[in-house]
Amino acid sequence: MNKTKLLNTKLLVRLSLLSAIGVLLFYVVAFRIPPFPEHLTYDAGDIPGLIATCAFGPLFGVLVQFLKAFLGFLVGGSKAGWVGAFANFIAGGTMAFTAGIIYSRKKTKARAMLSLFIGSLVTAIVMGPANYFVLLPLWGVPQNTITVAMIVPSILFTFVKFMLSSLVTFLLYKKVKNFLEEDYFTNKIKEKRIKAGTKKEKEPGLLGNTE
Repeated sequence: MNKTKLLNTKLLVRLSLLSAIGVLLFYVVAFRIPPFPEHLTYDAGDIPGLIATCAFGPLFGVLVQFLKAFLGFLVGGSKAGWVGAFANFIAGGTMAFTAGIIYSRKKTKARAMLSLFIGSLVTAIVMGPANYFVLLPLWGVPQNTITVAMIVPSILFTFVKFMLSSLVTFLLYKKVKNFLEEDYFTNKIKEKRIKAGTKKEKEPGLLGNTE
């Protein structure tokens, strides 16, 4: 098999796995954060997308966020229907792209923390006009009835949500980084072969040492 095709296949497998985990987390890890309104609930589904953007780059992070939102909608994970899935992608995609662009320029712990903070801030700001001009009207709320009191809680919640996801991502990334690298499985197989060869050399013959 062509090496480029093999690498692409491995990458697709990893991205698919991260997307599937995102959908699972979207379902399983979800809870309300007081004092925000009940319809604003935290879910951990964005974490795999943030891991993807750190490991592979911002575009792949956005791709994982899209697949997570789309698959979540298909399996009924989005309580708000397609509009909720669309909102989820706007927020997750903005976060993955912004953080990924900043982190890709210099991959250090300090830059990672900075990129996740700025990404959370930018995403919160973006969701303000997104809710006012696009999302709330799609939910059937007349634009002339939308007030600041309806927008501000969403902005603050978005920032808190992505800061929580950023914290988990920062703590997890180093532990899963090796797994995501292209040579991980190849190295594991080599290690097992070396250990097996060493063990075989140490084992005496069936008749023992005759010397």
